[in-house]
Amino acid sequence: MKTFALAGNPNSGKTTLFNALTGSTAHVGNWPGVTVDRREGVYKKGSEKINIVDLPGIYSLSPYTPEEIVSRDFILDGRPDGIINIVDATNLERNLYLTTQLMETDVPLIVALNMMDEVEKAGDKIDVKALERALGVPVVKISALKETGIRELMEIAAALPDSRKGVSVLEDTMREKIRALKEFYDGEGLSSPLFRAVKLLENDEAESKRKGAKELLEKVANGCDTEAVVADGRYQYISEHFSQAKIKAAKEQFNKSDKIDRVLTHRVWALPIFAVILFAIFHVTFAEDFLYIGAWASLGKGLPALDDLGLSDGMAKFVGIFYDGAVFSPGVILFNVFDTVFGIIAEAAGGA
Repeated sequence: MKTFALAGNPNSGKTTLFNALTGSTAHVGNWPGVTVDRREGVYKKGSEKINIVDLPGIYSLSPYTPEEIVSRDFILDGRPDGIINIVDATNLERNLYLTTQLMETDVPLIVALNMMDEVEKAGDKIDVKALERALGVPVVKISALKETGIRELMEIAAALPDSRKGVSVLEDTMREKIRALKEFYDGEGLSSPLFRAVKLLENDEAESKRKGAKELLEKVANGCDTEAVVADGRYQYISEHFSQAKIKAAKEQFNKSDKIDRVLTHRVWALPIFAVILFAIFHVTFAEDFLYIGAWASLGKGLPALDDLGLSDGMAKFVGIFYDGAVFSPGVILFNVFDTVFGIIAEAAGGA
């Protein structure tokens, strides 16, 4: 049975896709040695069953956090048959930074453009074919929440070749440096040598500890801040190539939430609205009277005091929770409820 890893940024819909793929077959534990969730399940709706491993949400494959270490180790050493890279299509450029790193591994890769329903709702479009040409890997539009495009995604994933050679978006700008470092890793017989070579250029801690690696990097870098050059190169390539695949709507469309945001975050009205809301919350919570008798008395509609209503003791006690010539605020009502309840309990306890 093939094993596929789900990799993506936090909040990209990765876990939603995992639940849609595995359903009741999913089980949760911890990765060995770390208190990071390990979710695993089986996709059964294709011609053959596929084991799905949900990797922790990460922004990069640098070994700085337990989540990044777990994801990196599984991709390089866990020998998955493929990676399904979940990309939030509403934040394409930000999510593709991780994609450019996954492309450098030798693991078969497919990109799942998630939240396409939100993109289309906004009137935008994404040229999938242009994105495929730029990435060099299959790209499929899906909505994990609405479970659309998932069957097509898994059919293409199941048909991926057994092997793949990593490619880097940096090879045009850093070709010679990458080639020299890649030869070093080829000689070591390690998996995904291109990925490791680029990571060494990023001063990756795990790769720098390898014998002879740091000395080689100093020789190849020749005083250049390769870490900054790599990061800048990734963002520049994404901006020049991948961002063009997203076609914005001719006229920006706003949903209900956007319209509310435009009012509540307005440059002029935001602070006055904020002050009014805070005052209303404070008044409703802490003010003694929610509907003050004086406001009615000034209109010649004075409300009677509680003692003037002629209620029985039990009914007067109940009505007194909410009213005594004025309607109490929710905060006072809540206080009166607790006061009454605990008074009854105390009286009962004292009598017992």
